[in-house]
Amino acid sequence: MNTEERKRLVASLLAAAQNAAAREAAVIRAEEDPSPEFVYLHLKRYITSKFMLEEDCPEDNLIELAVLSLQRTMKLDRSMLRELDQAAPCDHATSESTKKVLLLYAIQKDLKIKPRPSDLTEAVTVRELAQVVYAALEDIRRAD
Repeated sequence: MNTEERKRLVASLLAAAQNAAAREAAVIRAEEDPSPEFVYLHLKRYITSKFMLEEDCPEDNLIELAVLSLQRTMKLDRSMLRELDQAAPCDHATSESTKKVLLLYAIQKDLKIKPRPSDLTEAVTVRELAQVVYAALEDIRRAD
């Protein structure tokens, strides 16, 4: 595969991942009275799409999902990620923590929610994050 073909393939994969995540966000926003389990299921699909992971990925920890995504997209193992993080300081932010922060920002933007920042950052698992998203969606519904 030459460089141009590889670029097209990567662009296609990224577009497919973005489209899948956008679909899940739309499903969550469109549901009039979502249950916490509904939010969890579709948020998990949103995250696995954003991170270009298999939909049935059993991992629930947000940082571990970020690590899996980095390993898959960069074809690096965990020790190599650590070496790269040490070689490129960014106020000691790791690649996986940066990826998590960007994910949290995207969730707020795509779902049009405004949860308390501390609630977002304290979420360690997708299940915990789904509870924060569910509460933010409930706040919007009560305000309408």
